[in-house]
Amino acid sequence: MKIVDLTMTIKTKAPVHPIYVEPVVTTWTTIKETGFYSTLLILNDHTLTHLDAPAHVIENGVTVDMLPLEMFIGPGIAVDLSYLPPRSTITRETLLRELEKTGITSFEGWVLLIRTGYDSKIGTPEWFDHPGLDESAAKLLIEKKFKAVGTDAPSIDREPYPAHKPLLQNNIIVYENLTNLKELIGRKFYFYGLPLKIYRGSGSLVRAIAIME
Repeated sequence: MKIVDLTMTIKTKAPVHPIYVEPVVTTWTTIKETGFYSTLLILNDHTLTHLDAPAHVIENGVTVDMLPLEMFIGPGIAVDLSYLPPRSTITRETLLRELEKTGITSFEGWVLLIRTGYDSKIGTPEWFDHPGLDESAAKLLIEKKFKAVGTDAPSIDREPYPAHKPLLQNNIIVYENLTNLKELIGRKFYFYGLPLKIYRGSGSLVRAIAIME
């Protein structure tokens, strides 16, 4: 069994979307002063590797603490779209072509991970030039009955965010800022992306992993 860590490290001033506060990870208590070491965290619930709950884009939508645990675990497949140029649109046709390569005929209950390669650009001016799903691609994922979709880019789509709402309205969980997806291309695996149980959270940081036999 091989475990692949798909999670970015949380640290002070790690890059985030400009609208969010930069994360702070700092010492709160020390062994020398109090007998035990602890840290203080200040961060948004969409910092680095995270998931979006329906409430993120849907007024009065389901929050992360209300989602059943089975939504965050499932068989997975990864496709490589790192060949796409900056700011590309990922269409239904693009995804269909990649899914056909897998030889899998039914994706109900599966997790789709999309490698763009933009995890390597984090913190650079090019980071937000990533490819993104359009509405047609989102509808394909709904038709195929995927339970979740994730990307190594900072967002699954681009402004005006045509994929977020249809996906989350249909209870397809969205994972963003994953990493190490290259290791999963062409391999079947089991995905785990459990969130913190944040009261009324619009999303949550996750420790995402893939387990391959």
